Amino acid sequence: MKWLKRAGYALLVLVAAAGVAYWAIFVESHTAPAGSRAIDIAEVRRLADSLPGEKPRLIRVETVAHLSAFRTIVVAGDGWQKVDLPVSSYELVYPDHLAIVDAGLTASMASAMSAPTFDSAAYSRVSNALARAALIVVTHEHPDHLGGILAQPDPKKLLAVTRLTREQVAVLKENLAAEPFAALHLPSDLFDGYQSVDYVRYQAVAPGVVLIKAPGHTPGSQMVYVRRADGVEFLFVGDVAWQMRNIEHRREKARVVKWMAGEDRDMVREELAGLNQLHAAVPELHMMPGHDAAVLDAFVKEGLLVKGF
Repeated sequence: MKWLKRAGYALLVLVAAAGVAYWAIFVESHTAPAGSRAIDIAEVRRLADSLPGEKPRLIRVETVAHLSAFRTIVVAGDGWQKVDLPVSSYELVYPDHLAIVDAGLTASMASAMSAPTFDSAAYSRVSNALARAALIVVTHEHPDHLGGILAQPDPKKLLAVTRLTREQVAVLKENLAAEPFAALHLPSDLFDGYQSVDYVRYQAVAPGVVLIKAPGHTPGSQMVYVRRADGVEFLFVGDVAWQMRNIEHRREKARVVKWMAGEDRDMVREELAGLNQLHAAVPELHMMPGHDAAVLDAFVKEGLLVKGF
């Protein structure tokens, strides 16, 4: 029965190949050296104090939608339970003005991303805050972080107070005619004359607010450091880490995210190592990953973030 033996060997090869493919797509992760992409917190703090004026007195949060994914997608090899991924915007409240970090997304964008829930009232509050903001920054150029800006009635006017980086603008220009932005019918000259932010590693943009370059998840990914007037510090990590487990375990998202979203896993891995090192050295720095319901709820419960714009 040579054919039966050959079939058995073929089946073993297929099983082995499937196992290797599963490991590579959903489990594989390497640990970058601890010093990779280290953040100079002393320099960041210096820059936070470098611009004149009062720092923000409090930080509010508004969650406009909830995405969902398997844990092993969020943290490679972390299992197949579903995990909640809130989509949030943050409002920095100064004595006489507001600043916004990330702008949420519209109902149609949420639907395109298969979001189980969308809060239209929360999105309306974010839209009103964007219209009143003196400064808007985003952690990166994906729709769930930036879509709320482009979807406003007069995005050109809103861009006047939005500090997008050179990399973010370049990506957006390439994707204005692609979904989900295509549905907004934005003019091709939207960014004509726009003065983007161009910096190497750190950039102060307001009293208490410093941008930290972190390309990898997207070319324009960055983190946003915020120091309140009372000295409490936050680091809005964006999608370098979807959840705190990425940082604590120094494990990036599954490789399938690289194929779906073009993420540079090597760069993200190095950034996670830097965040892990920073978290150990400066535990009083409150890290807010891009989509972590547990961390968000804990910060609200502790009074560190105020729920609702």
